[in-house]
Amino acid sequence: KTTNYVFSMLKEITEQTETIVDLNLPLPPPPPAPEDEWGPNPEPTHMSASSIPFFLYGIIPVVLGIFSLLLLALCGFFGYQYFHTVEASATKMKSLNALIESFQSKADKFLHVQNVLDQNKETDHWVLLLKSRLLFRCGHPLKHWVQSNDHCYHQTMEMVSWLNCSDLCVSLNATFLKTEGSRLKKVMELIAVGPTWLGLSYKKEDNEWKWEDGSSPSPGLGLPEPSLDFQGKCVYVNAHTLGTDNCTIPSSCLCEKAVH
Repeated sequence: KTTNYVFSMLKEITEQTETIVDLNLPLPPPPPAPEDEWGPNPEPTHMSASSIPFFLYGIIPVVLGIFSLLLLALCGFFGYQYFHTVEASATKMKSLNALIESFQSKADKFLHVQNVLDQNKETDHWVLLLKSRLLFRCGHPLKHWVQSNDHCYHQTMEMVSWLNCSDLCVSLNATFLKTEGSRLKKVMELIAVGPTWLGLSYKKEDNEWKWEDGSSPSPGLGLPEPSLDFQGKCVYVNAHTLGTDNCTIPSSCLCEKAVH
């Protein structure tokens, strides 16, 4: 059995080998081509090689032309912008020059008006000074000088005794008041309220009321009858009335001077 099995295996191997050998045999040559297909091979042409440079030679001028047109367009655009800017700058410069001229004209007018005002101010100053000299020939009212007709009157701020009033009035380039009658009533209306010494006192040796210069007052003043009881008494004015008091009591003095 073993021998039969070996022979059968060898037989199968032999058959497979023959089959393989048959497959490796050379194939028969292909059939010959028809006679009309045989002929000389055509010469290779250079159409594709020569057409490419010709195409490029046609495109390059077109591209250059388009580029030139674009360059000209850009030059024209920037040139227009430049001239437009120059024209706008010239217009602005004209407007600026006109504005400067207008400002200069207004400045000249302002200086002219200022000069006129300065001249008017100086004129007004001299006018006021002249008026003040005419109206306040006695002194400014704030200095307690008042004017009545051709005389000036001053109620002193300093409080002194009657005996010192004469010297105080002299220091003011004036004299101790000795006005009477209607002028005294006018002065009494002008002076401030408060006891103010007049240049009038009782003289024991004469038993009379006397002004400081020694003259006698008019009876119309309404002074009390002189007597020894008025020894050391002096006359003052207070709120449109006359009164008497001790000459040593400090009070303001009433001075007078002629209008310059």
